[in-house]
Parts: sequence; C-alpha cells; structure tokens
Amino acid sequence: MCTIPLSKRFEEVLLKKGVITPDQLHIALMQQQKNHKFLSEVLVDLRFVAPKVMGEFLSEITGYSYVDLENFSIDSSLVLKFGKEFCQTNGTVPFCHDDIFHVAMLDPENVIVQDVIKKSAENLFKEKIICRFYHTHKQALVNALQQLVLPVADSFDASFQSLFTNLLNDAFLKHASDIHFVPLDQMIMVKFRIHGELVVYQHLEWEIYEKTCVRLKLLSKLDIAERRRPQSGGCTLNIQGSPIDCRTSFHPCSWGESLVVRLLPTNRQVLSLYELGFSDTQIKTMRKLVNKDYGLFLVCGPTGSGKTTTLHALLKELDCVQKNVMTLEQPIEYRVNGVRQTEIHETGVISFAEGVRSMLRHDPDVILIGEIRDEDTAKMALRAAMTGHLVLATIHASCPFVAPARLIDLGIAPNLLAGQILAVLSQELIRTEDGRTAKGNLVEFNESMHLLVGDGANSAKLKIAFKLLL
Repeated sequence: MCTIPLSKRFEEVLLKKGVITPDQLHIALMQQQKNHKFLSEVLVDLRFVAPKVMGEFLSEITGYSYVDLENFSIDSSLVLKFGKEFCQTNGTVPFCHDDIFHVAMLDPENVIVQDVIKKSAENLFKEKIICRFYHTHKQALVNALQQLVLPVADSFDASFQSLFTNLLNDAFLKHASDIHFVPLDQMIMVKFRIHGELVVYQHLEWEIYEKTCVRLKLLSKLDIAERRRPQSGGCTLNIQGSPIDCRTSFHPCSWGESLVVRLLPTNRQVLSLYELGFSDTQIKTMRKLVNKDYGLFLVCGPTGSGKTTTLHALLKELDCVQKNVMTLEQPIEYRVNGVRQTEIHETGVISFAEGVRSMLRHDPDVILIGEIRDEDTAKMALRAAMTGHLVLATIHASCPFVAPARLIDLGIAPNLLAGQILAVLSQELIRTEDGRTAKGNLVEFNESMHLLVGDGANSAKLKIAFKLLL
C-alpha cells in the first residue's frame, strides 16, 4: 500500500526524507539531462543512494513490493520463453516462486509492458496466469540476465536462440535491407533483399517460425495473439555489436502470417551527393538549389530507389549550425546531429500534415518531409514553401514533369503551385559491380514552366517547354 502521496514530486520526497542532499539532487538532474535515464538510476549510478535503499524507497512510493533478485534462482528457460532481448529492453525478469508467476521490473508502473507480459504468459502457458509485479534495482536485473545458464545445446529453446541470432547476423553481414518470411504449405521461405534484389536464404520449419513471430511481437510490443489483422511495430536489437532499428510488419496470408523485418542500422553514415553517383553538373545545381531561402525541391522515383538517402545527402550540403533544419520521417533511417528529427508512427499519434503545422511554429529554415502522400500534407508543404521556408520532400511520380500534376491531383490549386517548385529530381538505382549507384534526371523549373503549371498544363506540355529551353 502506498504510504507517501503520489502527487508529490519524486525528488521532493527524496529531499524531505533525507535520502539525498540538494547538491546531490542538482548534480543528478544535470546528469539525467545527458543520458535520459530514470532519476532513480542516475542517483544509484552516482552512488548517492545504495541500490537496495532506492528499490525499497520506490516500493514505498508506488506500492509495488521490492524484490532483490540475488535472493532468487532465475529459471533460464522461463526468461528465454519471453526472449532475453525483450527482458533487457524492457527491464524485466520473470521468475516463479511458490508456484506463482512473478515479474521483477525497473518500472512496474509501465502498464503497457505489464499488458504485453500478461498476454504473453497466457499464450505461452495456454492458461490464465496471475502475474505479480515487483520493483527491483538495475544492477540486480543486469546480474540476473548475465548469469543465465542456457539450456543444453539440443533443446529447442537453445537451438531457436542460436538460429534466430545467426539469421540476424547473416542478414547484417550481407548488407540486407529487409528479411522476408514467406509462408508456404509445408515450411517458411526466408529471403534477404540485398541491393534491391530478393535472394532466397533458407527454409524454416513452422514451429521455429511461430516462435520467431512471438519473439518479434514481444520485442515490438504487439499483440501476440492477433493473427487475423495486420500489425506493424519496431524494436532495437544489438546485432554484431551494433544497435539496429528493426521495423516489423505482420500481414495475414492464405498460408498463415507473413512477416517482413526492415533493418536500419542507427549508426549509418549519410553519403554525399558525389558518393551516390550524381554528375558534377547535377551536384552543382542541387547545391545551388538547397541554399535557396524558400521553395519546393521534390524527389520522385520508384519504391526503393534511394529517395530518402538523397534527401539526407542534400541536408549534408546545408549548414545545420546556422540553419534550423527539421524533418518528418517514417521511419528515421539516418540520424543526423544538429537536425531535429521527428518520426511518424503507425499508431497515428501525429500525421505528416500535423507535424508540418507544428514545425512551422518552431521557426524552421529547412523542412524535410519523408513523403507527400495526401491532400493535407501537400497543402501544408506548399504553405511552408510560400511562407519563406525551403521544403525538401519525396512524392510518387513517374518523372519530373508528372510531379506538378500529382500535387494538383492531391488538391493543390495550380495558381498557388506556380512559382513554388524549384526543381524535381527523378532517380533510380542502377546495379554495378560494387552494388548500386543513383541515376538521376534533374529538372530545374523556370519561369515559362511555372506559367504552364499555373495554367494546369499536363506533363507533356511541361516536357516540351523544358526541351525548348535546352
């Protein structure tokens, strides 16, 4: 039972009970701003408070009992049923005591993780499970996970863990962008997308595949019992010593549930325009255009043609110290220091249009929009360009001359669009011996073309006008 009013701020209670001094609190808060950890973790890391003291204190505040994992024997097979990665990511360790299912957590007030654990436990044990949640301190949780003894090599869990790890490692080492799990009648076909092409990697038994789905759903905080509706999520895994953002997509098919995992290394380096393969003339023109104060710079091309990579290469040409650069992406594929990046999630918490509307109140100089896909986003992008901002965006169009018509189809008035498009870059990826290189067609819009756009001219007329000026 909670004995301290929860309305009081955590640090105020710490000071009032004499657990820490004001100077220690000041130091801890400054450290917390740097590493974004729980304040309780920071205080323990700085050795201002002993781990057990902090655990018992949090227990008193929240009402969740404190448990020291060092006093319990952790069942390795039980942890592996949920997945060691899931336990590490969410700060949880399941264990049984007196035939009751318990879960030690760094943050037992996280009801989302609680719900996932409850559903997972019922699915794993095929019965209604009573879960009890407890506070524990970080060092005890880390020690418990590190000291796990894996089952013998011929057990199913151990072989699955090895297979799951090897599959991810091979995909990473082969530079695969996606892993496809294709359900067949008797087995599952696994394919890697490498440099744009799908290559068959291996075949899996259904039993192992189902376990893979459960593991990835747990890590992605998805409903493991749901197989009839599409689900999408994401998680971060450590593969070959590198943190990798994994985007998971589950889709119901005739033979069962299909799965695609996109691998996005968080430490990927942004390539320059020259490294992408553009010509010197095109690079010179693009550098001039991205230093304009306002207007629309659009990139079009088929799916997987490297449009997002090109947009980030354009950002690399900007002085992000002197300019306020903001992005809206789904997902964030490249993390850039000095750029305020926002991710659009499947949950729909924020849309592209809402994101642009919010960014306009944030005094931006340059706005990058991952994709203009609907009327609201198109109108907000145009509004941003018309009010003195440079907007870089991708749009689905077959060639540069179709892009204006695509925006008009999305509800943009031709007379408003006229004069706002700086240029459109259409690109595709060409296979080479070393991988793939970009082949681009850059069209810089001139006054004559703007007049045609204002009159609602089709792509054929724009193409003719462009050729006449060459």
